Amino acid sequence: MIDSHVHLDADQYPDPSGAIKRACDAGVSAMVVPGVGPASNRAVFELTKEYPGVILPALGFHPERFEHSEDDSREVLEMIERERDSICAVGEVGLPWYGERAKDAGMLVAAKVTLSRFARAAVTFDLPLILHAPHARAAEALTIIREAGVTRAVFHWHKSDEQTTRAIINAGYFISLTPEVAYRARDQDLARMLPANRILAETDGPWRYGGQFAGRLTEPAMIKEVVAAIAHLRCTTFEEIAAATTANARALFRIRE
Repeated sequence: MIDSHVHLDADQYPDPSGAIKRACDAGVSAMVVPGVGPASNRAVFELTKEYPGVILPALGFHPERFEHSEDDSREVLEMIERERDSICAVGEVGLPWYGERAKDAGMLVAAKVTLSRFARAAVTFDLPLILHAPHARAAEALTIIREAGVTRAVFHWHKSDEQTTRAIINAGYFISLTPEVAYRARDQDLARMLPANRILAETDGPWRYGGQFAGRLTEPAMIKEVVAAIAHLRCTTFEEIAAATTANARALFRIRE
């Protein structure tokens, strides 16, 4: 199994090494770790050096890290160009939704310009995009990345309407499911409607969840429970969903077996 999105660095986890070991023991063969800004991206690369082939780095610029500047954006773009052969994706990038500043019209216009730049970089360097575009932002992000010519992308932590979801699928992009699929009706409906060849599994750790995960530190080992929940909802076997989500992640991120 592959955790397609986990923020597994020392700033987020008290013991990344322990979490990685527990994940490997649970059958997780690789973890995609996206950065969210210059310092985060550097931390991701340090972790990659310790676990080559297990930790797969992505370089990003999170749309809701409002403290980041235009200079920070340029620094990340330069790092993507420099490290393009060492990373598996551009991300996490996208459009803001949460927080008061995300509602500012000028902020949204600037965010769209920034996303377009990162989308063009992904095309230039033949890399996929990891997108943060919750709710109504998904349709807007979809338009931007299609106009940029992006052919490989995943909408992570997806929360949009059915029409937008189907447009994402029809465009050939992926959608990832989080631990919420085990207990939230919205995510369960999504798990049932997605084609098997468009689903990824993610934890988005260290984000904390409810349901059976309440009170637990979110770790990549939880992917096993995400896969089990998807299999139950789709009335199929754990092995089938584990194989499908792993194959999808390998195709998107071009992960070698």
